[in-house]
Amino acid sequence: MAANLYPADNMALLRIDIAHFRNLLSVKLSPIPAGFNIIYGENGSGKTSFLEAIYYLSLGRSFRSGVASRIINQNADKLSIFAHIDTESGQTVPVGIERYQHGEAKIRVSGQDVRSIAELADLTPVQLINTNCYNLLDTPGVRRKYLDWGAFYLSKDFMRVWRLFERALKQRNAALRNQLGPRELALWDEELIQHALALDQIRRQYVQSLLPLITQKASELLSIADLEIYYHSGWHDEANYRDILAQNIDKDRQAGFTQYGPHRADFKINVQGVPAKDILSRGQQKLFVCAMILAQGTLLTRYANKRSIYLVDDLPSELDVTSRSKLMSLLSRQEAQIFVTAVDHKMLDSFLIDKPTKMFHVEHGDMRTVMEHALE
Repeated sequence: MAANLYPADNMALLRIDIAHFRNLLSVKLSPIPAGFNIIYGENGSGKTSFLEAIYYLSLGRSFRSGVASRIINQNADKLSIFAHIDTESGQTVPVGIERYQHGEAKIRVSGQDVRSIAELADLTPVQLINTNCYNLLDTPGVRRKYLDWGAFYLSKDFMRVWRLFERALKQRNAALRNQLGPRELALWDEELIQHALALDQIRRQYVQSLLPLITQKASELLSIADLEIYYHSGWHDEANYRDILAQNIDKDRQAGFTQYGPHRADFKINVQGVPAKDILSRGQQKLFVCAMILAQGTLLTRYANKRSIYLVDDLPSELDVTSRSKLMSLLSRQEAQIFVTAVDHKMLDSFLIDKPTKMFHVEHGDMRTVMEHALE
């Protein structure tokens, strides 16, 4: 086994126990904490389900389905995922989540029941690269979630401010639908403005730090001329938010919801003045999205002393040999725990030479370790 090439304070899953998560009836694995964990097997064997389980442990939701009955094995009444996490402080923290068919969830951290999935998320900053990652270039809502993922880890105030804003927005929208008078609506306007401006400021500060890293990572993966990325608050940047609400009150009343605010925030990505999704090839889009995600990981390490855990589903897909090599090299330099799935591990072997690697074969939901060392 190769010596650990990475810092001892790397955040990682030291052990993972999964029960009744889709076709993974009983999986107990000890991945390497820094380097590449390669999961290979035929389509439908359980590779993606394994990544999905790690994602579920971090965020309390699936990236494939929002219905609990679809991820709990049909012959079981609950799923469970437990792990030991090596944190940035060098402590090992046991965590777990259980989800029942009827919807109840139980979350435990260090042997104590907790109510909020945010406590798990704080310990396990997981980032996903899969076939749906192109949505970052297509969908404003996905880009907002991308920004908020990073802001959550870098700003201690983010979660509090975000919740207060969401509450004020919900109440103002209810007031609009119920046709409440100007006095009642003004009360919610004041609260909405306060929290909207605070949330916008947190996002702006995050984007200011993030954008140079996106440009840097993108340049390492592909050649792009005239790349432009800029943040949009969710209302006209040069306008006062209070004025925007006042000017659009009749439209908001007619629509029954608030049309402008941080819930409409976005950041635009243009290449040569054209939206990136309209000018980049499919392979280039994938590499650019990877650059965006790896930029977040770098920023997380730089300012929060945390390392992302990367989940990469079907890495070879839509990438030629040169692009795979660049992406594997950039992933390696993140000095993080990385899980990569592939149908055939031989498509990745040449990129894993001298890199800490552990391989797992999955077949019909059963997973076993087949190799642990740096390939030579």
